Amino acid sequence: MINVEFHPSHPELTQTFAKILRDDPDYAARLSQTIEEGAAGDGRIAAAHFNGQPIGVAVLHGSALDWLVIHPATRGRGVARDFIQLIEKQLGTAVSLPEQCRK
Repeated sequence: MINVEFHPSHPELTQTFAKILRDDPDYAARLSQTIEEGAAGDGRIAAAHFNGQPIGVAVLHGSALDWLVIHPATRGRGVARDFIQLIEKQLGTAVSLPEQCRK
């Protein structure tokens, strides 16, 4: 079972999520940008954890999902779906998905 935590923008998060984003340098750059914007931006950083280790990271603007990346070793197992459901539970509202994620 995974759990979800929201993290305040902090430079150390780039290291925290480095393993998740190792194959996705564009998203690593986007995370760095979100962190740099910090309190001035409206981006919220959520992380999925399993056994205390981060396995997913997502950035939301309000209740709109900007992007989400799951660790390569855990992809294809429904983790992203569970992650989004847990985010919705914590926010108390549905998360709107980017156009490319809608079916």
